[in-house]
Amino acid sequence: MAPDLIVIAGPTASGKSNLAVRYARYLRDNFDIKAEIINADRVQLYNELKILTAYPSDDLQRLINHHLYGILSPHETSSVAAWLGLAEKKIQQLRAEGKIAVICGGTGLYINSLINGISNIPEIPLDFRNEVQEKFRQLGRDNFFDLLTALDPELCKTLHRNNTQRILRAYEVASYTGKPLSEWWKDKKNENKYRTFSLILLPPRDKLNERCLARIEKMMHAGVVIEVKNFIEKYPGYDGFLKNTLGYGEIISLLKGGISIDECVRLMHIQIKQYAKRQYVWFRNQMKSSKIICEFGETISCDKNFACQ
Repeated sequence: MAPDLIVIAGPTASGKSNLAVRYARYLRDNFDIKAEIINADRVQLYNELKILTAYPSDDLQRLINHHLYGILSPHETSSVAAWLGLAEKKIQQLRAEGKIAVICGGTGLYINSLINGISNIPEIPLDFRNEVQEKFRQLGRDNFFDLLTALDPELCKTLHRNNTQRILRAYEVASYTGKPLSEWWKDKKNENKYRTFSLILLPPRDKLNERCLARIEKMMHAGVVIEVKNFIEKYPGYDGFLKNTLGYGEIISLLKGGISIDECVRLMHIQIKQYAKRQYVWFRNQMKSSKIICEFGETISCDKNFACQ
């Protein structure tokens, strides 16, 4: 019997989107099982900067229905809980239609929340969050990270100090609730709603780094610089979530004349490699019950690697 839910995850540039579409078509063509894809990548929730955020190609989206892509405007925000609510609603809709959901993406916290449940963390008031952000600006990254380490030493063992968003979130939770985020996470309950099959793509790191560079070069040829230029003209002074997208800051520097295009590519490659490394470590350590495949999505055989019947 096919599972209720298929999860295809892994670091950036590992071939998740390609594999998700191939597997959905495999189920359809070989078992007459209809499957559709649900996005689990936070930046791809947004309806702008599609080149920079590596949206699935139009060709892939024409082959299989895709959901939760491009549903947010640049000034909107999202959270694990918000994504989980949308994803579960879509999963139930697909189940009612006799279809299987294929969850595809690289935002590990989204995927983990779907499989293992989510902690009931109280909502942090906006004024308190603003105070935390101001403290971060005043103290600087290193001093702020030291404060967080005192509040949540367990989390800081695996949290990279350059991950601004997660640093701020962890500090907000620990200081507002008096309970470290790592402790809240331990309270999660797995409700076992779905028979889930999870496959994590972890191709060789050196090959993945090469793919990251190839992706950046492809973005450049596809017009990512013009895309960002048009974006900042459309949203002058933009200070929302998308400004943290990998490569955004480097392309802004290029547009301002601060760096050359070669330097822009080099810096973007460094950023994407570091991000892929963090994803790699997270998926290996946090999703140990999943099937690990040390290949790229394009090379994987669907009939040998999935529970299809």
